[in-house]
Amino acid sequence: MFMWKKFRIIFVFIFSTFQCIPEPSPSLLGVLILPLVTQTSGNFTIESTSPTNGSTGVSLTPTISIVMTQAIEPTSLNTNISCSPSCPSLTGGSSNRTITLTPTSALTSGVTYTITLNQNIQSIFGLTLGTNTSFSFTTL
Repeated sequence: MFMWKKFRIIFVFIFSTFQCIPEPSPSLLGVLILPLVTQTSGNFTIESTSPTNGSTGVSLTPTISIVMTQAIEPTSLNTNISCSPSCPSLTGGSSNRTITLTPTSALTSGVTYTITLNQNIQSIFGLTLGTNTSFSFTTL
């Protein structure tokens, strides 16, 4: 029995010396600063569009989405997006990196429309497109 007590004491002593190592938590510096460094060091361009460039058979009442590579400065969109041939008014705006546009009335069937983003559209980091950028789609 004396041996059992020694064993328990040694067992408790050994395991009490081990400490649990907590999982590292994300650094506030990495969460706040790193995205700024990454965002301002890249180009500000169109990442994707819906409908995609060259699409055919697009609905006469599409929701047009343009995803940019960086968050958009919403005030820079004013008069910096155009549609040709003349589209019905486009309503919408931006949320973070996405510009969403909807025609106020149906587009014309069988017409190829070109959406142009003016070079002056800005990211929230002050970068501009630098050149006018366009994509086209054809309605049903």
